[in-house]
Amino acid sequence: MSPSILQFIGRKLRPVELALFLKFILRIKRKEIQLPDGRKYEVDPVSDLGLRLAKSSVYEPEMTQAIQDILQEGDVFVDLGSNEGYFAVLGSKLCGSTGKVFAIEPQQRLWPIIRRNTAINELSNIQLLPFGIGSKNEKLTLQLYPSLNSGASSFASGFNFGISFAWLRKKIYGTQTAQIHTLDEIENTLPSKIKLIKIDIEGFELEALKGGAEMLKQQRFDHLLIEIHPITLEGMGQTEADIDKLLQLSNYPKKRVGPNLNLYSAQ
Repeated sequence: MSPSILQFIGRKLRPVELALFLKFILRIKRKEIQLPDGRKYEVDPVSDLGLRLAKSSVYEPEMTQAIQDILQEGDVFVDLGSNEGYFAVLGSKLCGSTGKVFAIEPQQRLWPIIRRNTAINELSNIQLLPFGIGSKNEKLTLQLYPSLNSGASSFASGFNFGISFAWLRKKIYGTQTAQIHTLDEIENTLPSKIKLIKIDIEGFELEALKGGAEMLKQQRFDHLLIEIHPITLEGMGQTEADIDKLLQLSNYPKKRVGPNLNLYSAQ
């Protein structure tokens, strides 16, 4: 199928339900693609991830570049909000056989995909942690976004997917009950020193940080790379400034590295 048709279905055809229907009618299935640097991914060709990789061979370029600038052979990388494992595979290649990657992802539908993307790249240093991270140990309802952008799923109560009739679509798209742990709770699962943690969990970032107070106090992370979701934070009664303040208390000043993308490095 031509790239223009895939772009039309994934980007132009709306509402989303119509795009999903056409995808079903045309029997569009996941396929394996290889990037110029040799990384391979099994992707949905009409998804946000699949379309970006097909067009430019990179997903979220500012975040990709920041990870490439930080990680080296032997490092430990925590990919919090791993989605389909794009950054986990990237980090695995950078950290090498002597390094380690922890891919944390609560969406059950994505676990086989992360494992598949790990396998086709013949990687042995990625460990999947199949749960969410928050401020306390509990079970929460995860609002699922369709396959066109599975990374947009969220625990945030104020998240509305940026769409009309959000209350109805949440019911249509479905939900998943997921186990939540805190970073402090799983600290013994992680090495004593972590070069980088990437946090991109659709507005739940502050909640994850609250549950890692002890690890932050000990500066177990050299760097935190955090995607900010202002609208979702606002829906939860939170702001980017709240994230900044919490991290400043543990001596992690902020550096802006991209639109809504911040790097906090230990001092």
